[in-house]
Amino acid sequence: DTEGKIGAPMYLMLLAHGLYTNAVMKGEECIVSTWDIFYEKWGWMLIFWNFTGVPFVYCAQSLFLTKQHILYHRHPLITATLFVILLGAYYIWDTSQSQKNRFRLQLRGCFVQRNTFPQLPWGTLTDPKYMKTKAGSPLLIDGWWKYARKIHYTMDVIMALVWGFNCGISHALPYLYFFFFLTMIIHRYLRDRQRLVAKYQQDWYEYEKIVPYVFIP
Repeated sequence: DTEGKIGAPMYLMLLAHGLYTNAVMKGEECIVSTWDIFYEKWGWMLIFWNFTGVPFVYCAQSLFLTKQHILYHRHPLITATLFVILLGAYYIWDTSQSQKNRFRLQLRGCFVQRNTFPQLPWGTLTDPKYMKTKAGSPLLIDGWWKYARKIHYTMDVIMALVWGFNCGISHALPYLYFFFFLTMIIHRYLRDRQRLVAKYQQDWYEYEKIVPYVFIP
C-alpha cells in the first residue's frame, strides 16, 4: 500500500515461509516422529505457543520490513547472496531429514515413494551405512548424518539468521527469532543427548566417535 510494490526482501520472506509451510504438507507422514509430537506429547503448552508465540516471533521480520522502505533500494548482490544461502540451507535441512525418516521407513519395510513437490536429489539413501546397537534401533552414519549429528539444527539456525540479515542491522527485532531459536535448539540438543545416552548407553559413545561433530562438521 505504501510503496506500490513488493521489494526483494519481502519476496525472500515469502519464499522462506513458503518453504517451511510446504515442508509440513509434503512430509506430513514425518510429523508424528518429531520431537514435539513423539517426545513432548504435543501438550497444552506447545499448542498455546504455536497459536500465540509463533505468529509473532516467526513473522517479526515481515512486519519489520513493512516499515523499512530503505531496504527496497539495497544492492541486489546482497539479496541474491541471501537467497542462495537460504536455498542451500533449506536443501540440506530438507534432504537430511528425508534421509533419516526414509531410512527408518525402509528398515520397517513400509517406505512408499511420494511425488509431493519438491522431491529433492539425495533425499533417499540407497543402501546407507548404519551402526547396529544393543537397543535394537540402528543409528544412521551415512548421507548428511556422517558429517554432524544435528546438521538439520545447524541449517535451521542458518535460515533464521538469513531472515535477520534480510532486514538489515539497524534494529534487534528481526533477530529475535534467531536468538530464540538458537537458545531453544541448544537446550533441545542437551535434552536429546541425555535421552539417547540413557537409551543406547555405551553404543552412543561409540557413535559419537564415528560422528564426532554435533552442529558444524
